[in-house]
Amino acid sequence: MRLIFSIYIEFEDKDFDNNKDLSKNLHNKKQFKDNYNFLISKQQQYAKEINVDYKLFTNDKNWKEYRSKFEKEYPYISKYNIVNFYKIHLLYEMSEIYDEIAYLDFDVVPITKENIFNFYNLKNGIVCKVNHEQEPKTYLNLLSIEEIKNREKWYKQTNSTFSERSPTAKYWNCKAMLLDEGHDGENDVYNTGIILSNSKNIKKLNYFNDFRNVILQMHKLKTENGLWPLFIRDCFGYDNETVFSFKMKHNNVRLVKMDDDWHHTMHKWSYIPSGTKMVHVINKDFEHVKEYVKKNNI
Repeated sequence: MRLIFSIYIEFEDKDFDNNKDLSKNLHNKKQFKDNYNFLISKQQQYAKEINVDYKLFTNDKNWKEYRSKFEKEYPYISKYNIVNFYKIHLLYEMSEIYDEIAYLDFDVVPITKENIFNFYNLKNGIVCKVNHEQEPKTYLNLLSIEEIKNREKWYKQTNSTFSERSPTAKYWNCKAMLLDEGHDGENDVYNTGIILSNSKNIKKLNYFNDFRNVILQMHKLKTENGLWPLFIRDCFGYDNETVFSFKMKHNNVRLVKMDDDWHHTMHKWSYIPSGTKMVHVINKDFEHVKEYVKKNNI
């Protein structure tokens, strides 16, 4: 049995009150709402085309209970991050029912008839896109002690560091966690906007085992003085992708790198290369995708 699933959680405006990216988040909220029918229809159409089940999870009772429990347990974690932990929670719930599962963020638009489950051999590992940005692995390694001190001084004056959502932040956050557990710190930075796996590898990932201690470890590394400079610690966060990277290495789960044509990220530029099969519309320019779909009769 195979499943494609997604989630659509519409935040209330007040959920963004303390967010420095308020205008961006309100814009994204409107784009999702205005394009809801297009997005769900394309995911449903694709699931029907390849003959698999489709489910969309929304602001139902289960979500509200999950969110309430999470907020009480970890009040310092943002609602955005809670939603992304919830999608991993649902991945585990669905793995109790289905043999093979594809998770798609709601802003992922399939534009192919090719069956993703048949393209990858899920016995070989969890299929996910690895961020190819080079900066995370080279940034601190290229800095001398004096340069790090200067960067620290500059940060204290400007309060400017990497975004918690950046690949750089996630790489160093995961590295700190791995080193804290006695592992080699090298890790991959994943984009969990699309995850493809069989139930066996999802169970091996063991994502929520000892989850409380993992979050407390992240909190300690972020808030306590220690090995890491302040300008690095302040970009540490509590996101699903850092935990995903940590668990992949900690539990020795094999990765199958998802090809760019199966997970094309439309971020800085609204461009869809030839051969693209799924578009992750990070910049929320859904009109560009609609025009592409119409022009190519998809």
